[in-house]
Amino acid sequence: MSRPATLRGMNAAASHEGLTRASATRALVAACSVAGLGSDQADLLRLGENAIYALPREGVVVRVARSDTGEIEEKVTKELAVARWLMSAGFPAVGPREDLPQPVRAEGRLVTFWEYIPPSRTEPGLTDLAMLLRSLHTLPGPDFPLRALDPFPIMWRRLEQAHGVKQQDVDFLSEACAGSEAAFREVVGQHPTGLVHGDAHRGNLLARGEQVLLIDYEAVAVGPQAWDLLPTAIAVDRFALPRRDYEAFCRSYGQDVTASAGYEELRTVRELGMTTWLMQNAQSGSAAQEFALRMESLRKEDRERRWHAL
Repeated sequence: MSRPATLRGMNAAASHEGLTRASATRALVAACSVAGLGSDQADLLRLGENAIYALPREGVVVRVARSDTGEIEEKVTKELAVARWLMSAGFPAVGPREDLPQPVRAEGRLVTFWEYIPPSRTEPGLTDLAMLLRSLHTLPGPDFPLRALDPFPIMWRRLEQAHGVKQQDVDFLSEACAGSEAAFREVVGQHPTGLVHGDAHRGNLLARGEQVLLIDYEAVAVGPQAWDLLPTAIAVDRFALPRRDYEAFCRSYGQDVTASAGYEELRTVRELGMTTWLMQNAQSGSAAQEFALRMESLRKEDRERRWHAL
């Protein structure tokens, strides 16, 4: 894989500001300048683990990572490699723009450029997700190594870099992560492992005409494939997903993960991941309110308290 293109004159050290709309936009503008792209009409689609921008006029989606550290660089390199491999295997995926430099280092962040998929009248559903996961899980492994599934390093990093939230919440989440890590390792050791997407939910589906695509390969790993079924199962309790929709998902995939050994342990880890993800942007507004709600439910061990997707 090629090394990141570096914006001349820019300090490539990791930013201490955090990934905010302002800092992500600066990285976007700088990286687009390197790539020869216009960024004046960029549309921010999502601000989470990465900042995702659409440049419809350029036919490009831009992913701005949180930093350009070695850990992040490894993830970005893996994501590009997985996308290329899936495309070569004929899997319905979205590939990087090969005519542009990949990745670009700008403002202390790594930036990648992806094919833009215009909005479609087709709205991908949970049965689409189930069928894509079933296909993904049967693929032979790629010809490059993938790390074992391990959601804890990223959660620890989020907790170490937490800002603008109560220290007592950070302490609680730290203790919860420490308490669930051993149980997670035990469950993983008892399950067969295979290729997993790592962040499989309906938000990572796009439609191109009538074809549904699975996107976002940053968390692809080798692990228990039940991990990819958890978000949909959890959504019944947490996000008011109708049970009939979940049952259709199970029929399409061929398994109900809630009946499998280790489900409760894996669910706990997944919910901690969802909460530490939200914590990164929970300094104010609706994200702060939702973070407080999730913290209360975790403290009370209330498994049926409704959460809200942000």
